[in-house]
Amino acid sequence: MLKTVRTSANRKTGPIAVTYRAGQHQTLGTCPKSCPLNPQGDQGADLVDPDYLAAVRQAVPPRGQAWTYSHFPAETLPAPAPGETVINVSCDTIDQALAAVAIGRPAVVAAPAGTVWPYTAAGVRFVQCPAELSDSFSCAQCGNGRPLCARGDRDFVVVFVAHGQAARLVGQDQAGGCYGTGGPVALAWHGTRKTGAPDDAAAVVRFARSLPPGSLLRHHVVGDLGRDA
Repeated sequence: MLKTVRTSANRKTGPIAVTYRAGQHQTLGTCPKSCPLNPQGDQGADLVDPDYLAAVRQAVPPRGQAWTYSHFPAETLPAPAPGETVINVSCDTIDQALAAVAIGRPAVVAAPAGTVWPYTAAGVRFVQCPAELSDSFSCAQCGNGRPLCARGDRDFVVVFVAHGQAARLVGQDQAGGCYGTGGPVALAWHGTRKTGAPDDAAAVVRFARSLPPGSLLRHHVVGDLGRDA
């Protein structure tokens, strides 16, 4: 199920186009069971949905930029290609991020609350998301029109320090920590399961093509590329 928003009111993204993706029966049904941030892993997906993945890769606004994040293993995700949506590998440790970079995948990492960045490991820079450092900064302003996460060819890892109601669980053994499981984001995500477009592959391409030329599009404020059970 796919929800599309032409102009987001989310402070971190700023006024850009975004989507939400949920399972038809379980809100977290498109997220991988293996994601440690998923507090309901048994309700998640085992595999990437190949039809939806192919659609997301092509779902870029005319002459614009699109990006997203996935907690599926790096080797199951495509390398970045010109004109396609940049799919960032969402990692849980520095070592995972380094492994993703080593095989040519752009990576981000979820860091425990209170950690301080930037940081360099094995010659790779880890740079905190600029929108986390200022309440007046968002994806819409990032990178002077070329957001960091939309750069498939970047040589650094973007860090997202844990936030939200479950932030204390990030980096811990207990499953959970996803910012999308609480607050207004959770309400929008649950609503997606009930009222979103059922043919999400067709809907995501149609939405991207309907946006004004040069638009920015962040796929999946919450949700992932999994095949909904």
